Amino acid sequence: MKKLFKKVFLVPLREQEPNPNEDKTGKSTPDLAKQLADLQAQIAQLKNDKNRKEDLHADVLKEAAAQKAREEERANMQRAIKFNLGIDKFVSDNNGFLTEITANIVQKINEKQFADEEKKARFLQKSLLEDFFSQQKNIDDAPEELKPRILAFKALADDDKEKQAPTYWDTLLLTVDRKKLTAQVEAAKRANGGGYTETNDLIKDYNAKVFARKAQYLGKGE
Repeated sequence: MKKLFKKVFLVPLREQEPNPNEDKTGKSTPDLAKQLADLQAQIAQLKNDKNRKEDLHADVLKEAAAQKAREEERANMQRAIKFNLGIDKFVSDNNGFLTEITANIVQKINEKQFADEEKKARFLQKSLLEDFFSQQKNIDDAPEELKPRILAFKALADDDKEKQAPTYWDTLLLTVDRKKLTAQVEAAKRANGGGYTETNDLIKDYNAKVFARKAQYLGKGE
């Protein structure tokens, strides 16, 4: 009797147990594990796409920085070559406003061998700056705005002087310009019997140039 009961009642009940892959209407539904796996695959793909975009962005930035560095290097080399080629003329044009040994310094340096034009230009600038501002008179003749930078250069270690010489080279140029301007003013005074007023365009132009350089230094935090 018990066997018959199981056969008649229990077996159909098992057959009627709900299928986890079917809804209440009996229609087949997607497997939840498969849905989760698909979702995880989509998330992984999105992460991979994001990483590729970030890597591409980083590569673009890296290449842009490298290109900028190459351009700066090329520009620095061109400036160095121009400086080295023009130094003899600069010394000749400013004879009387530099030191007595400036031409000899340039000649000795020109006889040396350097690894590249930039190193030669820095060594020239460093040597001429040291020589020029070794004379207190030249420091006194410098514009007041430049004197702190001149003293800062003199306080540098020897290696730092060479590395930073291009940054300080303008202190020599502007001081030489001022010495030449002073000489022109004195000549004009003599020519006009001492009645010359120091408000001419040369002085205005020079002061504007010095002010512009000072504004640039302050902007750089120097």
